[in-house]
Amino acid sequence: MRQLIHGRNAVLEAARAGRVIKIYLASGVGHDPRLDELAKLARVEIVPPEKLDAMAPGVNQGVAAELKPRRDWTLSQLLETNPSLLVALDSIMDPQNLGAILRSAEVAGAGGAIIPEHRSAPLSPVAVKASSGATELLPIARVSGLPSAIAEVKRAGIWCVALDPRGEMAAWEFDFTQPVCVVVGSEGAGVHRLVKERSDARIRLPVAGHIASFNASAAAAALLYEVMRQRASPKTPS
Repeated sequence: MRQLIHGRNAVLEAARAGRVIKIYLASGVGHDPRLDELAKLARVEIVPPEKLDAMAPGVNQGVAAELKPRRDWTLSQLLETNPSLLVALDSIMDPQNLGAILRSAEVAGAGGAIIPEHRSAPLSPVAVKASSGATELLPIARVSGLPSAIAEVKRAGIWCVALDPRGEMAAWEFDFTQPVCVVVGSEGAGVHRLVKERSDARIRLPVAGHIASFNASAAAAALLYEVMRQRASPKTPS
């Protein structure tokens, strides 16, 4: 079964990564420099808007693409790249949150992401579009179980920290200049108990309002920005 994605940014990043087989463009779309670049990167077929809407339901922005199969990474292969920053997603079931977290990970310069085979939203067109193309740029390793994956990451010399509203350390108290894997949990349950127990630290994002915590994707973005901030001035972390 062919894999289709839609949305101008997502399709453009996939084309830049060399994963696009064919682009479907709705007739009558307005001028956009991204569409000009797409025409140089892959074969384009002009189709009626209603046909594109049937192929790619939702807000497709007048463009969809058929993709080559995604490279499957093992965790061992990912660790062989010596990443200094990884993001692990624990039971992120909402595809919008999945895509948004992967986008933040790529923006922060992560070397890859770790996603469990079960208890996770799939890398669907919705997740791909929400990632703005990050899914095409970020190595993603699927693992059978996150607790055992965390143990393997630690054996590779990478610190593992779990986002937890009741964590013992505020985000700025941890040294993120060292190789680290950030573990982000689901909206409801958060990071599972065994994953937290196997992590080296539990990190919290202090809040000032009445709501107890940020949502998963906002929390991931905030923590990843703190990683970037510290690494921009590694000698003077707060």
